[in-house]
Amino acid sequence: MDTYFRFTLVKYRNPRTHGIMSQIEQVTVQERVQAPKFIPIHREETRANKVELLLRKIALAALTVLGIGYILGNAPVALLIGYSVSTIPIASQANISAIAGKLLFLMASIIATLLGAVFIFGAVQFYERSQTRGVVFLGVLLGSFCLLCLGVGSTLLLSETNFTALLLIVAPILVAVSAASHASSYTRFRIVGSVLGIAGGVTLAYAIFNFRMLDLVFAWDVPFTGPFMALTVLESVAVILGSVAASVSASFGQRSEERPFSHVFVLLVALVYGLGAFIGSLVLSMSFWDFIWKSPWVGPLHGVPEWVMNLVIFWSASLVLMDIGGILLIAGACLGFVYVAQEFAQL
Repeated sequence: MDTYFRFTLVKYRNPRTHGIMSQIEQVTVQERVQAPKFIPIHREETRANKVELLLRKIALAALTVLGIGYILGNAPVALLIGYSVSTIPIASQANISAIAGKLLFLMASIIATLLGAVFIFGAVQFYERSQTRGVVFLGVLLGSFCLLCLGVGSTLLLSETNFTALLLIVAPILVAVSAASHASSYTRFRIVGSVLGIAGGVTLAYAIFNFRMLDLVFAWDVPFTGPFMALTVLESVAVILGSVAASVSASFGQRSEERPFSHVFVLLVALVYGLGAFIGSLVLSMSFWDFIWKSPWVGPLHGVPEWVMNLVIFWSASLVLMDIGGILLIAGACLGFVYVAQEFAQL
């Protein structure tokens, strides 16, 4: 487009030299200036922006559904644990230890519901491109405290010392210290935090894989999920990958050309945990429905009060949200690998 600028020149005549009165002449000058041309955006950049926007929407939906699943899934667990505590008579030291252990499990379920709320808040922050480091740190601390309650509660419920239960106490402490070290601006603290995080992740993965915690409270002989409501095998792998992803992000994720490397590990965590949440919740839900159908005749739900049966039904129905959240995480991880491939192509 052409743009014209108009300005006026004012010319004075000296009456002594011209013999006339002073006169002002106005001369209008037009200058033709070429306007800057429109520079088209590259098609690759536009496509990358669309992929990123779609990825953020899927992440928002997945984390929101998982957060609601955590809240609705742990609420009936807390009520059922409270019911089991009320059935234990205070008649011996062993019963008192059992009550204390189950109360710690109850506290862990309440903390897990708060963790679901943090999931939802973090999803909104991520979608709005806000700073999520504080939310992640809070989520790690809540998860570590939840695991610590489960570990101490397990040692109280067991009649003898169990090595795996002790690891469940040590692992969240290492993870919490690692998260605090990653928040520091000093490189040495981040290196120490990375080492502690990987050690805590490996320890926690071993404890999750070899110790079925909910069996101590509900002796139902079903394949219970891990403490993060996913299949124990895949949840253990996701915990290890998560610790590695945190270390890589703290070490190599500061500069823009190094961020794709850290994004790869984050997507691997989302993919593995999404598979674990989908498979684990589906298997557990089907096991619950098998007990519900058999409850009039046999099974652990035979003869329980009606409101307890309703809680189990609600628990099994809430696991559908974990299935949906797992599917969304898988889809988001697959789309994220496409976005990372575009990031690598731009390096």
